Amino acid sequence: MRILLLFALATLPAAAHAAPAWTVLPLDARGVDPDAAATFRDLLVAELGARNGADFIDGPRACNDLPCARDAGGEVGAGVVVFGRLARLGRNIVVTLTVIDTAAGRTLSQQRMSVDAVEDLEKVASRMAQAIHDGRDLDDTVELGTVTGAEVEPDRRREGKSGLGLRIGGVTPVGEAYRSGFGILVDLGYWYEARDFAIEPRVGWRGTAETDEDESYGQVAIDVGAHYILTRGDFAPFIGLGGGLRWTYEERRNRISAGQVIQLESNDLELDSAWAPGVFGRIGVLLFRTYSLRVAFTVDYDVTFVDLHGLGAPQTVQAGVGVMF
Repeated sequence: MRILLLFALATLPAAAHAAPAWTVLPLDARGVDPDAAATFRDLLVAELGARNGADFIDGPRACNDLPCARDAGGEVGAGVVVFGRLARLGRNIVVTLTVIDTAAGRTLSQQRMSVDAVEDLEKVASRMAQAIHDGRDLDDTVELGTVTGAEVEPDRRREGKSGLGLRIGGVTPVGEAYRSGFGILVDLGYWYEARDFAIEPRVGWRGTAETDEDESYGQVAIDVGAHYILTRGDFAPFIGLGGGLRWTYEERRNRISAGQVIQLESNDLELDSAWAPGVFGRIGVLLFRTYSLRVAFTVDYDVTFVDLHGLGAPQTVQAGVGVMF
């Protein structure tokens, strides 16, 4: 008898602090197969039970608001009530859940998630149970094997994300390496665009428009550029870096003197050219990003690491308008 009394006293604290019972009410199914909604509810009960170890009581009816859910929880003696709905919105299924404290009538957790396949509801049940148990947002519960199809779907665009690019513009030399002044540029490239970045290999020409007897310069550039796109709308600023190999030349007039007693002077064109590496930095803005035909306004600062005529590396500022199609 004494042993039984001691056992009863020992179990009293545990009983006094036992976790409250839970109930997951039948979910309201709007445009969704009721069997799918019932299966989701069963999965949710299993996932929650595996995490919190609470006792679960069958709910008497579906509810769409807090007073109804609180009354339903009181009827079955549940301390915590989970209620919600599965609703069809276009091709998606929107799952919403609310968790309340029956006695206090306060909301403990609210979760919402959208999927585009019934098969993903199993992952939703696991993610929502984890978020409810940990008090976290659903975005923080992403793990390998629990990502839904809707979350990995690429951005919808009117057409592809890559294509040929044509850029034309002007070139202004910086410093003394190029003497003849303003020039033109033409680039032909291939623009590959992802969600937040773009890569562009290109071949381009930049130099003076007329040569004849005047001083001139020119450059053939074979480059690859990488760009970080700052926004995802139709007005998207971006920054970029790139580099490659260039063939560069310059013709300039040099004063030549001949003779000691009688000096003869002439201004002859002297050509200097070489292959050399080069780099560029870019700022720009991309327009009509969600369309198949996109337009970009860019400004580059370009340096080629070659010493023409002993005047150091040629540097230019290049401004252009590009079209990607």
